[in-house]
Amino acid sequence: MVSRRSVLGGAAGSAVLGGLRPALAAGSYRLPAEWHPHDRCVMAFSAAFGAYSRADVHAIRREQAAIAQAIARFEPVTMLANAEDVPTAQALCGPEVSVSAVAHYDVWTRDTLPSFVIDEAGALAAVSWNFNVWGEKYPEYPGYDADRDLAERMAAMLGVPITKARIVAEGGAIETDGAGTLLTTETCLLNPNRNPGLTKAEIEAELGRLTGARKVVWAYGSNADTVTDGHIDSIARFVAPGVAMVEISDDPADPEYRDLLENARILESAMDADGRSIEVVRVLRPRWEEMPERGDDFAASYVN
Repeated sequence: MVSRRSVLGGAAGSAVLGGLRPALAAGSYRLPAEWHPHDRCVMAFSAAFGAYSRADVHAIRREQAAIAQAIARFEPVTMLANAEDVPTAQALCGPEVSVSAVAHYDVWTRDTLPSFVIDEAGALAAVSWNFNVWGEKYPEYPGYDADRDLAERMAAMLGVPITKARIVAEGGAIETDGAGTLLTTETCLLNPNRNPGLTKAEIEAELGRLTGARKVVWAYGSNADTVTDGHIDSIARFVAPGVAMVEISDDPADPEYRDLLENARILESAMDADGRSIEVVRVLRPRWEEMPERGDDFAASYVN
């Protein structure tokens, strides 16, 4: 994730700087690919007590700290933590990881933080996808309300101009090769729990306006993914312009078996923004009998 080292690289406490600034002109910037050079990685220290057991949250935090320490060997890492959790986060993560006090609930920063875009000169801007807890799921966990405006608060803290999308999405719902081609899924963005009444063409136009995409390829998605409704980032990822990895299953008993094969078929027949066939590398997920519990094979190859 792209961010500003001068703001997030400091001490645990962070002040909001100056509020939201107006966004760059629509169409003047693009969403870079995952491999584009960036300043740092930003994570969010789990505070989802209730959604997970207390023991699970503490286990998640230990895993997050290990991940942050590993990443910090190669690039700066900022861990966002609720104010009361800052000392715990800093103790677990160690001095190599910066901790900033930012109110939030769960860990899914790809979905809750803004997507950072750049213009031709490299100037940074942000996009809020109007996070609505993956289609207004989990009303029994009101802590998720803290994540609804996290994108706007992060942009304000960084002093980065932000645009609010005219659609509802999440960062995990879109995938770009940085060269004009964007992947998404029908089961997610056409879902009435996000964008009721909007057509593909209307959603494509907004994705193009905000990310610079010249071509949107719609995979089918997943009917079995009841959390994100088939985020593309657990199904297929670009590894280079025009080259994508896609997860499949060879187990007809797998609830996603047909959906995953359909996704692969769609991508293998698709053209990118420059009129080239997309090269697709199929990645076979582990079978159920090799997983600890039946159903644990969801996104098990983790092309994400």
